[in-house]
Amino acid sequence: MIGKKLFSSIMVPVFALTLMASVVSAKGPDRPAQKPESIDLVESEIHYAPSIANQGQTRTTIPVQGVDKKKQYKKSLLDFFTSNPKYSESISQIDTIVNQAIVSESANTASADGEITPYVIVGQGWTKAPYVTFSQNRVTYATSWIPEDNYRSNVPVTVSYTKTMTISATLGFSGSGLIKDKMGFQVSAGVNQTTSITQGATIPSWTVWGKRPYIKYRLEEWAGIYYYIDSTGGIVQVIEGPVTGTNKVLITKSTEYWTRTNTAESTTATTPTPPTGPPNV
Repeated sequence: MIGKKLFSSIMVPVFALTLMASVVSAKGPDRPAQKPESIDLVESEIHYAPSIANQGQTRTTIPVQGVDKKKQYKKSLLDFFTSNPKYSESISQIDTIVNQAIVSESANTASADGEITPYVIVGQGWTKAPYVTFSQNRVTYATSWIPEDNYRSNVPVTVSYTKTMTISATLGFSGSGLIKDKMGFQVSAGVNQTTSITQGATIPSWTVWGKRPYIKYRLEEWAGIYYYIDSTGGIVQVIEGPVTGTNKVLITKSTEYWTRTNTAESTTATTPTPPTGPPNV
């Protein structure tokens, strides 16, 4: 129970990837507002190491002696800390750890469910520092376009209205606060990309245009193994387990431009349709 609470109490809330899209156009004949769909797609991926997300916690009880005798208690802890280099910081803080443990022993009380509270952390650190287990390059894009069709006309056209399309994605970090703080990641936040065809733009003769927004980012799965040294009720134990998180890093956000020319200059030609697949950028 204690270990579970310790690890779960320092989690950054996980936000699901949010995809939104909208188009707004000025009032005009036959120019209704559009609501395009957007897609989030994997472009490439690399697996670096197996996931440890489902790996369980371990508990190691430190064989302390003489809780009521400070020198003997300190020696017991030092014997344990010198058994592994990862506890080197605890060795340098041994006096503080001993004092905290003794104070917590006298202050701890049993809760209604039998758990000793409050628990006191007298040491903590990384057994295995955070590392990337998996990464993907991804792209979020609108499947529709802002079109301007002058494909069957022999004179240029000036746009008399403005149309705008926006897509959004949630980037940043979600998961263990320990990894976030260690790596300096930012909490998840929305990122937008807006594409417009503005009033006054000129569409050449025999031409069809299209614009749509896209957002490219890298998704990284992070993992690490963290430990706490807990002193509760006279028992000193090491609680160790995996911590994980996901970081989404913006690569670029921009507008894809598509155009086709009616080289035959045919007034009965069919206007080409822009692609609905991923951006060709």
